[in-house]
Amino acid sequence: MNSNTENSDGIPFIKWGSYRSQDKNKPDVLEFKVLETETSETEYSTNVKVEQKTNNGEKEAILPLKSKTSDNASLLQLWQKGVKDGLVKKGKKFVLKTWLGLSKNNRPIRRFELEV
Repeated sequence: MNSNTENSDGIPFIKWGSYRSQDKNKPDVLEFKVLETETSETEYSTNVKVEQKTNNGEKEAILPLKSKTSDNASLLQLWQKGVKDGLVKKGKKFVLKTWLGLSKNNRPIRRFELEV
């Protein structure tokens, strides 16, 4: 098992590098169901357990909300706000849109929209 690709239960992590859209109007669209609202920590990131819709059905996955090597906390903040507002609940489905945009410093940064 590689700790970068699976957790200790063998559940795979979602890899943001697989999603390459650079267009906010045509983002990568991922569909999930909430399995847990509480986040967990690894050496590398803050995460949450979800069920991801795939072409072959659904599979459990670990959704990284914030990398410890990045200042980009936007997805973690969206998640926490959704939980606080009662929109993100165990068993509820949601859509996550993501694309690569530019930061204020003209550096690539991953952007997110969470639709519940």
